[in-house]
Formats: sequence, C-alpha cells, structure tokens
Amino acid sequence: MTKFEDLTIQNNFLFQQVMKNKRICKRLIEELLNIKIAELSYPYAEKTIQTGVDSRGVRLDIIVADEKRTHYNLEMQVKNNKSAETGEPLLPKRTRYYQASLDMDLLGKGQDFDKLNDTYIIFICAFDLFDEGRYVYTFKNKCLENPELEMGNGATVVFVNSLGSKGDISPLAKSFLAYVNDKTVSDEFTEEVDAAVAALKRDSEVRRQFMLLEMALHDERMEGRREGRAEGIRDIALDMLKDKYTLAQILKLSRLSKEEIYALAQANGLEVPV
Repeated sequence: MTKFEDLTIQNNFLFQQVMKNKRICKRLIEELLNIKIAELSYPYAEKTIQTGVDSRGVRLDIIVADEKRTHYNLEMQVKNNKSAETGEPLLPKRTRYYQASLDMDLLGKGQDFDKLNDTYIIFICAFDLFDEGRYVYTFKNKCLENPELEMGNGATVVFVNSLGSKGDISPLAKSFLAYVNDKTVSDEFTEEVDAAVAALKRDSEVRRQFMLLEMALHDERMEGRREGRAEGIRDIALDMLKDKYTLAQILKLSRLSKEEIYALAQANGLEVPV
C-alpha cells in the first residue's frame, strides 16, 4: 500500500483531488487543448458508471463540463499496462469503453442522439504510449479515404505525454508536465499546483479518504487473486478428471471437497473415478 506522505501528482487519487480546484482544472484544460473556457462545473466527481447488471463498471476520475456542456474526463496514468496475450497497450481500448459508458450516462432515456454532449477523454501519461516523442496525441474519428473529413460525432481522445519533446504546446503546459515528471516548480502555475498538493497532504480528511480507497483496492486485488487461484484449481481438477485420476488423488492434489469435485464432474458430463 502506498504511503500517503509519498504521494505526488502522479498518484491518481491525489491528481483527482487537485483537479477539484476549479481554477487549476480550468487552466490546465485550456492550456492542454489550446481553448478558452468561460465557466467550469462539476457534474460528477469520481463517478462509477455501470452500463448493465453484468457489464463492467468504469470509474471516471474527474468529469467537468464547460458552459457549452462539453464534458471533459481527466485521468492520470503512470503505467503502460499491456495485454498478456498480444503485448499491445490496453489504454487505447480502454478509451473506447470509457467513451461508450460516458455516452450512455450522458444521454437520458428517450432522448435523441443529437442531445449527446461533445466529450474529451484526456489521459495524462507519465510515458509515451505511441513512442513518437510528441507532447500530445489527439484522436478524432476520420475517414480513411479522406483524412481531412471528420465524422463529426463530437468525441475526442487526447493522450498527453509528460516525457514528450515534439509539438507545439504552451510554456505553462510544458511546466506542468515537468512537474508531473519530477515535481519541478518553475512558474506561478506549478507553484499553485504544488501548494495545492501540500495542502491536501496536510488534510486529515483527505488522508482518511485515501486510506479507505487503498484498503478497498487492496481488498479487490486480494479477492481477484483468490478467485483466480480458485478458478485455476478447478481447471486442474477438471483435467485430472479427464485423465481418470482417482477421487483420492484429486482430493489430495486439488484440496477441493468431495462435493466440489462431484459437482465439477457433473457440470462437465464426467465420471469420478473411484
């Protein structure tokens, strides 16, 4: 479990807390996207969207909306997780799921599709997802036959690379990314961000929330490991049934109960060798 005292802006929880400061959040979005926002609101704060009973929930860390009802989802990413099967980064497909989940939540029941708000999903990454050295990678749906033709569905995904060196971004955006990398304070904006971080780390209620979150995530990981181990044991027991191991052998090696082994055999149309 991460120590609260060791948290930096790279920690997702702390980043979210800092982005609850409207002035900081507004200014960061403006600088990263090169836009101007008149007013910012917080329709959600760390909202979990569940699209169905059996579907996977998605926790969107911070969602803000401007005066035009454009929604911005900001998230900090420090690890480039990859598929165990293909070795491909998981983050691009994660944006696809985020977008679908966010759209379903934004569109009220019975509303027409033209009521969907424009959205920006922004990942601030402490790594270069695409290995091109760019500060910013912006994606919109475009026509392959005519790259200048956009679909115009209002969905934009932005990957910000804190390790970047190419591209035209503002000095303030560069200073923030340097702060993400090594806590370098170089201008009034990073001074404000650093002061917000320090204030949050002195806040006993924020500390309590962090500890509760860490414990919940720890419990989730442990439960997932237990479920994974249990599933692996059942798979091994199933193979042993297919290979005609005796009940005594399966009991000894799998440590499943007799009832579990008989249930596993019945579910797979197998006999339990005596």
